Amino acid sequence: MAIGTWLAFRYLGLEQAAAWGVLAGVFNSIPYFGPVLVTGGTAVVGFLQFGSLEMAAVVAGASLLVTSLEGFLLTPWLTSRAARMNAVAVFVGLLFWGWVWNVWGMLLAVPMLMVVKTICDHVEDLKGVGELLGE
Repeated sequence: MAIGTWLAFRYLGLEQAAAWGVLAGVFNSIPYFGPVLVTGGTAVVGFLQFGSLEMAAVVAGASLLVTSLEGFLLTPWLTSRAARMNAVAVFVGLLFWGWVWNVWGMLLAVPMLMVVKTICDHVEDLKGVGELLGE
């Protein structure tokens, strides 16, 4: 997260891009609210540095794009590799449990999927489901 944000901001010419990258990496650990703070903060800094609303929107959009790519692609892929789970199953599980239980569903989706996969791997009649959830 930090490296991706730093590269995007450096490409845009934002001053203190490395500091904003580190801040984005740290604040990314705060679910939902952290990326919003970074996006808002970089929008203000972009406006102050460049003096236009267009560049403020571009800087904020870059921050939001990096956060979205990390949250929707990189994290499910890495989680699936660590848990030996199918990345698509992790992504669908996050969508489903987030829809059912909102924030709590998003936080508990992957651990619940890992428990279900472990149970399915050890119960003979459910091995097909375990293979579906696995790699």
